[in-house]
Amino acid sequence: MASRIGATLFQLGGMAATIGFILMRWPGAFSWFGKLPGDIMTEHVIAPFTSMLVISAGLSALSWVFSALIRLIR
Repeated sequence: MASRIGATLFQLGGMAATIGFILMRWPGAFSWFGKLPGDIMTEHVIAPFTSMLVISAGLSALSWVFSALIRLIR
């Protein structure tokens, strides 16, 4: 149980560090967020459906990479 918590914390920390590095290195890296086809932006409604799908796919890929790194370390 404790190793699963440690692995999860490692993944979350790695993803946060990666996203932080991207934002520090390239401040406009996420300027596309909310402007993709399929995102609904009106005066009263903000629903970035496509942008959230892209973010979800990216985080899933990062999670897969960090879990593969954990398996290599063990």
